[in-house]
Amino acid sequence: AIQPNTKILYIETLTNPVLKICDIEAMAEVAKRHNLLLIIDNTFASPWGCKPLTMGVDLVIHSTTKYLGGHSDILGGAVVGSKEHIA
Repeated sequence: AIQPNTKILYIETLTNPVLKICDIEAMAEVAKRHNLLLIIDNTFASPWGCKPLTMGVDLVIHSTTKYLGGHSDILGGAVVGSKEHIA
């Protein structure tokens, strides 16, 4: 539930572990209506499968471990967003 002190709405493109699909644009509307920062974990969908920044999301989190290394021998991640949110 959104409380008066809520600042962030955090969602996943596909939930882990049951793989439910989130209505990203609807969540963006909720975040905007309540003046919340919308952050999404887009690891399962990947930047190729889903582009949340075009749907009203403020920050997108990606795991880069498999994309950069391929052998699970490195750890990595990326946070992408507009200049307003990335400093």
